[in-house]
Amino acid sequence: MGFFRTDVPVQLPAGLKPFLNPRWLVVTLVRYLEGTLRYDELAVGPLARLGARFGIFVPYIWVDSEASMWGGRRIWGVPKEMAEFAWDGDTVRVTDKDGLIATLIVDTNDARLPIWLPAPGLGRRDGQWTFTIATMSGRLGCSGMHIAEWSPRFPYRPGETPMFGLGAKPFRMTVPEPRLLNVKT
Repeated sequence: MGFFRTDVPVQLPAGLKPFLNPRWLVVTLVRYLEGTLRYDELAVGPLARLGARFGIFVPYIWVDSEASMWGGRRIWGVPKEMAEFAWDGDTVRVTDKDGLIATLIVDTNDARLPIWLPAPGLGRRDGQWTFTIATMSGRLGCSGMHIAEWSPRFPYRPGETPMFGLGAKPFRMTVPEPRLLNVKT
């Protein structure tokens, strides 16, 4: 995961406000190698706030698993799309039917420092806001994330290296079903 500064503020849908800096973008690359589903995932989104709740809002997310795509859409209100993840050592090139999404270089070495973190997230399902707090445990280390290529389809450009990055290698994540929020927007 890396926190990148963008060239312009990241736009949010009506009802959400930026949490912290509107030019911060979270880029998360995950390889689920064990568990119920095994797949790769790239998520791109800002930190956002809805009333007193805050978390990552993910307008862009790609996976290489149809089960994950449909689960993300139907359960969590996350607009997952299908993509191909072509790995070559520590480099992954992510593409979809429209071409390049991004090429990322990451440190894939295992880390040592045990960690537990909550991971709040906001979504939108059937026209209603959702909120969930996932829990992640694992071993914390450097993400070593570097953006080598970035698609021009995004309305903003992040820097090549993050302001801050971390990697949980290996890790476990549990994402409970979200709560539907009764919020007028």
